[in-house]
Amino acid sequence: MEYNKLPRKTMFIYAVGSIANTLLAGIFLLMYVNFFWNYLGLKQSLFVIGQIIYATVNAINDPITGNISDHTDVDKWGSRRLIYIKWFGPLWAIFFFFIWFPWSYDNQIIIFLHFVISICIFDTFLSLIIGLYMSLMSEMSDNMEMRYKLSFYSNIAMAVAGIPVIFAQSIFDISLQAFQIFNGFIAIICIILYIIAVKNLHERPELRLEHKYTIIEAMKDILKSRAFLTRTAYIFFGNIARAMGFSFVFAYILILGSGPFISFYYLLITMGIGFFSQAICMRMEPKWGMRKTILTFKSLLICSSIVSFFIVLNTNMTAIIWICLAVTSLFSGFGVFDFALLTVAIDEDELKHGSRRESIFQGTSSLIFKPADSIGPIIATYVLLAFGFITGSTVQKATAIIGIKLLLFVVPSIIHAISLIFIYLFPYYGEKYEQLRRDLKELHVKKKLKYEQQRDSSSQI
Repeated sequence: MEYNKLPRKTMFIYAVGSIANTLLAGIFLLMYVNFFWNYLGLKQSLFVIGQIIYATVNAINDPITGNISDHTDVDKWGSRRLIYIKWFGPLWAIFFFFIWFPWSYDNQIIIFLHFVISICIFDTFLSLIIGLYMSLMSEMSDNMEMRYKLSFYSNIAMAVAGIPVIFAQSIFDISLQAFQIFNGFIAIICIILYIIAVKNLHERPELRLEHKYTIIEAMKDILKSRAFLTRTAYIFFGNIARAMGFSFVFAYILILGSGPFISFYYLLITMGIGFFSQAICMRMEPKWGMRKTILTFKSLLICSSIVSFFIVLNTNMTAIIWICLAVTSLFSGFGVFDFALLTVAIDEDELKHGSRRESIFQGTSSLIFKPADSIGPIIATYVLLAFGFITGSTVQKATAIIGIKLLLFVVPSIIHAISLIFIYLFPYYGEKYEQLRRDLKELHVKKKLKYEQQRDSSSQI
């Protein structure tokens, strides 16, 4: 009755759905800066304006879609999460396919409109689908260990999905047409995976909305939570750093050697070793707890990154750069706890207010931290340009190479260091965290009994 364990089939199917999310979001995040800024040559001023518009839409759409989901009439539609994934998941895949057809190659205004419209609509789909998919995960099990496992199995699936994501850059380098055909196959695969997930996953009806509230009332409650605020600030700075690492592979390959598979090797090492690091973090969590594990691993990541920069600063030996990249990736596994931290705030809210409001929590969190997805690329492009980076060129001068190394190792480390402040202030650890887990289990037992009694009474009538 406490949903402590989930069948392996359920966890497998949930992971399958994560493949579709990773394919669409991964290829987009990897390629959109390269496509619009580097390939189509969108001017820096228009790129920054577009990112500001994107950040605004990115922030606003999350709480709105989350609130709509939490208030969806389950009796009428059958669910409040899966119904949206069923219809909008395939639409997201179709829209993704059409993004990569240029509206113009030389008209800056048309390129700008293509850029802004594409990233804003794409992110609205992303916010809806991924936000609800993550909300579904937190209500599938009360047990935090099971939530870790769902995240971990999803990460395994994401690693599998990362293979075609990794090849996206290399396929784009072959030709735009090859990249478009590639994305057509990706869209078809994602549609099939969403259909499989929706048909096999189930929600917990006893955790549906129990009282009415407005989006403003919900957000006021959420913004009073210290657990929510510290976790969201932590994710905000973490996302800035991640955006610098993932969306600028086209620049990093200039210091990692030549060849069609350099981008593949870069993502294979960072994601592969990062996945191994996640497994280590999960092994350490029962002993250290989430907070201490994150503090330890992120501190090691910062230190190793700074040391790596000074090692590679005055060398062009690609082997040394690859080794430094691998070492820093070994301490990147703390990301496995990102959503688990939010579920703690959601659990706290349920104990205080009765209703489980995953989607509005996810949406409000995104309202605050999603602008980081734009801030990261803005900072990164200015860093590159300040050191003389020439867009569209495979040959860069010495100062630009220094800028690339700085962007790869130092700038994200500074951002990660700021995020440490907020994870240190996260309130739930030790006995306080354990008490929260016990109280939540008791509440869910009562909710399930109440739901079953109401269902039995209705069936008798």
